Amino acid sequence: MLRVLSTLSLVVGFAAQAQDTTELRREDLMAALRKGGYSVILRHARTDRSFNEQRDPVPVERSKQRNLNDDGIRDAALMGVVFRKYGIQFAEIISSPMYRTVETAEYSVGKPTSTTMILRTFPAPPEQAALVMKAPKAGTNRLIVTHHFVIETHVPGIKPGDIGESEAAVVRHMPDGKIALAGRITLSDWQLLANPEAAKDKAASTSEHTGAGFHGGTPAANGGAYDASAGTKVVIPDTHAGHVASEYITAFNTGSADKMRAYIESWMVANPARTMEERLSTYSKLFEEHGALTIVKVESSQSLEVTLSMRSKRGTFRLTVKSSEAEPMRAQSVTFAFLEGSHR
Repeated sequence: MLRVLSTLSLVVGFAAQAQDTTELRREDLMAALRKGGYSVILRHARTDRSFNEQRDPVPVERSKQRNLNDDGIRDAALMGVVFRKYGIQFAEIISSPMYRTVETAEYSVGKPTSTTMILRTFPAPPEQAALVMKAPKAGTNRLIVTHHFVIETHVPGIKPGDIGESEAAVVRHMPDGKIALAGRITLSDWQLLANPEAAKDKAASTSEHTGAGFHGGTPAANGGAYDASAGTKVVIPDTHAGHVASEYITAFNTGSADKMRAYIESWMVANPARTMEERLSTYSKLFEEHGALTIVKVESSQSLEVTLSMRSKRGTFRLTVKSSEAEPMRAQSVTFAFLEGSHR
């Protein structure tokens, strides 16, 4: 009798393991991730594909790398919305050292806990496989931000071309030390998970988020703003704070509470002391006072803080955006400064 029960238990165990290999998608995959025990292997967000990056040696300077474009920045922020919405947390964030991978991590979840050239090396060294297959601590997840060839080389069931930019393969870690494909997250999955209506609104949303600088309500070329009085184009600095400020001005100038809500959720650090309703009420009052904003010039710029001279129907003022040190792709504060005081 004992032998029969033992054999039956073994069969049930194999059946459960076989069932675990079913590929999950969307809400089902999020529910699994919430329990922990997975690695999300994310291909960096969308980039400027017109840039021909050299492969050997791998460039170190940003100017010689293929970097995120505006769509990629928005994609990464959207990933953060999804992870927060479904309560997905990561105890470890590992990234390739390329700017596009590090910034995908920063825009979506936070600073990588470590970066390693192992995730940028091809052909794959043994250390790459060991890194991908290392299991997370019990009840936690790992986020690995890397390149397509790492995913194609190590994840069973993933062929070249299966995972595009801004997409991910999620793997479970097996008792024998190997990994199995638990599911994948496509670009459309991010959009649908964040907002079921995203597919319907995609065209309108894209047209409304084409740049940061506005003059007379029209986005200026190359993400800057054209100041007719000075005859010069003002470009927001390509820094953490610059990107956060750029997205803020874009959201502000729509006049839409829904767009500002999306900005707050995607780009601002959570503030338990202020409810979303309070933040949106402040935005409505500011937009009523100012209307659309025009960038006049860059007053000062650092990695985590930028101050811009702005013009609105109320007059000229300073807009200061400070990024969080812990999450540099999120705003710690956005301040309107006038001679008579400050509004936040």
